[in-house]
Amino acid sequence: MQSNTSRLLVALAAVVVVVVAFFVIKGDDDAGQGSSVQSTSTITTEATSDETTTTSKDENAPAEDPAEDVPVIKLVDGAPIDGITELEYEVGDEIHFQVTADTDNEVHIHGYEIEKEVPAGKTVDFEFPADLDGIYEVESHTTEQQIAEIRVNP
Repeated sequence: MQSNTSRLLVALAAVVVVVVAFFVIKGDDDAGQGSSVQSTSTITTEATSDETTTTSKDENAPAEDPAEDVPVIKLVDGAPIDGITELEYEVGDEIHFQVTADTDNEVHIHGYEIEKEVPAGKTVDFEFPADLDGIYEVESHTTEQQIAEIRVNP
C-alpha cells in the first residue's frame, strides 16, 4: 500500500515540476520579444508500475503536411524534366503522386488502367490503392513517353 502511495506522490511531484517549468519557460518567451504569438502546450503524465513518463506536445507547431511527401512529376513538352520517376510501394499502401504539365496532357498507368487528363498549368492527383504487385509503367499518352515506373512489392 505504501508503495502505491509513494508512486502516486512521485507522479504528482513530476506533474508539479512540469507545470512550474512550463510557466517559467512561458514567462521567458513573453518577456523577451513582446511577440503576439501564443503557445499552447498539452502535458500528459502517465504513471506506470515503476516509472513516470511525461510527454508534451506544442499544439501551435506546424502540422506535418502529408502532401509534402507526395512526389510531383513535372512535364515540359510531355517529357518529365527530372527523368523517369521511380516510385516504390508495398501491397496495401496507398499510391499517391501528382503530375503537372506545361501543355495539355493525358497520363495513363498501365496495369491499373487509370487515365487522367492533365490540363496545361494544372496539377492532378493520382491516388489509388497498391493492390496489384509488380512493375507498372506510367506514360504520357500525348507524347507516348514513359514518365514514371511504379514498383509494388508483395
